[in-house]
Amino acid sequence: MSGSAGSVKRRVLEFFALTFVVSWALWGLGAIFGTDSGIWPILSTLAGFGPLVASGVLSWRDGNVRSWAQQAIRWRTGLRWWAVALVVAPVLSLVGYGVYLALTGASLGLTDDPIVVVYPMLFFYILFLRGGFGEEMGWRGYALPHLLKQYNTTIAALLIGIGWAAWHLPLFFIQGTRQSGLFALYLVGVIGLSVIIAWLYTRSRGSVLLTTVFHAQWNVFDSGALFSVGGDAALVGPGASALVIWLFAGVLIVADSETMRSVHPSLSPFTESSART
Repeated sequence: MSGSAGSVKRRVLEFFALTFVVSWALWGLGAIFGTDSGIWPILSTLAGFGPLVASGVLSWRDGNVRSWAQQAIRWRTGLRWWAVALVVAPVLSLVGYGVYLALTGASLGLTDDPIVVVYPMLFFYILFLRGGFGEEMGWRGYALPHLLKQYNTTIAALLIGIGWAAWHLPLFFIQGTRQSGLFALYLVGVIGLSVIIAWLYTRSRGSVLLTTVFHAQWNVFDSGALFSVGGDAALVGPGASALVIWLFAGVLIVADSETMRSVHPSLSPFTESSART
């Protein structure tokens, strides 16, 4: 293995190891107190910042904090990529709901709460506190650009998707969390989302801001907070969602092969010369 390849592998493994230690320790501590305790929301929220903390610490160590952080404010990407960030996730989520309704005959309606109030509050809450910058500055802001030095976009996205899903694993065993169901289905869906978001990151020339918007939009619609859904088919919902995600991801891999089957080292904000190793 070349020195460059070894450096990429080492930094990504360091990132995932530190991320898991920070987040799993906080979730574990929260589980000891119980999800019905007053401290659980605080500890679980802090745990969600594990990827940001890990990537920030490693970027500081390597002398790349400024270039790493600048990805969070990269907004001059073109209107079409803003449209992708804002619209694609809701559309995919709604199509997934549609497949679920077609397969189960369940009913779907809007929540009784006013959408004009619920939606923006939930969006900004997630953007800043739950699955937004706290995660994206790590997954796409650190791990992805490192991997894009060595692997094509699709392979890099698959690797990150596995780690991203595995990071959530403790929540499937802590009673009282929103994570439930079959982890295998969740894994498939998250890996597919990782492919789509990696495509957006690459096409927007390294904008973590846009991947964060996409991530927040997905979590808003996928949470079910905007809808009231009748019926109870535990596996059909996640399965329908994963199917729709992978249909779209597959289209991207085939239709935009130049992006998805190429390495993109120029997108990396991290320079070997500035790293203190």
